[in-house]
Amino acid sequence: MRLFTLYGNSNTGKTTLLTNIIKALKNEGKKVAYLKLTKHKGPFDVEGKDTQRARDNGADKIGLVHDRGVVLWDYTKKPHLVDLIRRNFLSFDFVLIEGNAELAVTRIKCISKEEEKDSDELVLYYCSFADIKDTLHPVRDFARILSIVKERSVPLLPHLDCAECGFPTCKEFLQNYLEGRVKIRDCKVLYENAVVVRVNGKRIEMKSFVQEFVGSTILGALSVLRGFEYSGNVEIKIDVNALLTLKEGQSGEQR
Repeated sequence: MRLFTLYGNSNTGKTTLLTNIIKALKNEGKKVAYLKLTKHKGPFDVEGKDTQRARDNGADKIGLVHDRGVVLWDYTKKPHLVDLIRRNFLSFDFVLIEGNAELAVTRIKCISKEEEKDSDELVLYYCSFADIKDTLHPVRDFARILSIVKERSVPLLPHLDCAECGFPTCKEFLQNYLEGRVKIRDCKVLYENAVVVRVNGKRIEMKSFVQEFVGSTILGALSVLRGFEYSGNVEIKIDVNALLTLKEGQSGEQR
């Protein structure tokens, strides 16, 4: 899963650009999620309808099931955006975020005038339908914009600002990553604890590339099982003696 953000003021063309990016990525066979951040106050269900009436009478969570999918309104405590992405979007190739997410994520800002440029270090490019110097045009430069999204989108960092990587914040780590000074695997939280194997209580140390191989192999095998989800933690317990006995028994039956 890789993330990229487009944001800007209203009527700067960001939604049009995002929908075109989604269409292009889908045409390439990618699995794409769209996450909209808004400052508008909810609820967003229709006034006077059943879901609105349920909300007015105290429902904390409401689901609407229809032919094209499921819509959920969750009125409980707003989760941290990182937790929301982990729980719902890990199986996607790209998560495109519309809105100024306070995350360590690369971004393009859509503007309508020069004064809307800012000092955000994670803004890779500015984009505008207006004739503004040093900006990309959403139509004429679309192929380049699409390449930027595919090549400069980034994995989801922990956002713990633990400083174990040597940088005080995940945002500064990402800035150095974009400048080629570090690699994503230099994030200690991600790559020292991605896959943990213990044998009889003793942890088996693994390099990051071994963690990637073991983890990807296990997830690939589990992905075909009903009920499996790409979220949270996966725990597997293997009784080696029982497994070997089972394997030997099956071999004997075949003979």
